[in-house]
Amino acid sequence: MERPEYQKLYELEDSYWWFVGRRQLVKALIEQWMLPGLVGSILDVGCGTGGNLTFLEPWGVAAGIDISPLALDFARRRSIPRLAQASAMALPYANSSFGLVTVFDLLYHRWVTNDNRVLQECHRVLRPGGWLLVMDSALPALWSRHDEIFYARQRYTLEEMCQMVSGAGFRLYKFSYANTLLLPMTAAVRWLARRLPAASSAEMHPLPSWLNQLLAGALSLEAWWLRRGAFPAGSSVFCLAQKPPTEYADRNG
Repeated sequence: MERPEYQKLYELEDSYWWFVGRRQLVKALIEQWMLPGLVGSILDVGCGTGGNLTFLEPWGVAAGIDISPLALDFARRRSIPRLAQASAMALPYANSSFGLVTVFDLLYHRWVTNDNRVLQECHRVLRPGGWLLVMDSALPALWSRHDEIFYARQRYTLEEMCQMVSGAGFRLYKFSYANTLLLPMTAAVRWLARRLPAASSAEMHPLPSWLNQLLAGALSLEAWWLRRGAFPAGSSVFCLAQKPPTEYADRNG
């Protein structure tokens, strides 16, 4: 992304419905499997402007990497101490360093030329029994100018994501589409953006408070449901997976 997009992200990340709602989804997933304070070290791969690092702190000591110096410049404004500029395909950490690795809307990026390499690196830096949470853009049919603005390379199906994660040596625990309740709205906006390119740049901008809360509330409702079930379609996809606790388990599945 260019500096204006990072500036917009930094300004909106704490309050915009998309980010608020995504954190509710993440919280619902993490709380089912991990106790606050007991995860140990956490790595957010592709941390962007750093909003998720503060959110993840209750579960452990969070660090972030990003390939963009612009993103890290904004993240440092949050007084986050554990930041590094690095590629997700070559994480600058020793084997078995973390208890949780998060990868939010990164694999789809055009800077990531090898999805499998990123997931293998996540597997390497996770300790045995550690957790991986991947969330990314879903459904190729939703591709629009918005994806191009954010340097996207592709969108995923749930099957593709699960195959990649399990192929990297992880055991799948929870996987589903998300951002489902708003899928009709998302599809309509993307359809319009393909026909009116100028409209796509307005997809993320401050909204009236009531509308922002309404949209965030839809994702909070999804978070409640994801504690109990899954969704058959949505504009996002996620996998919560675990690195097998022992080498024996890793070999024998």
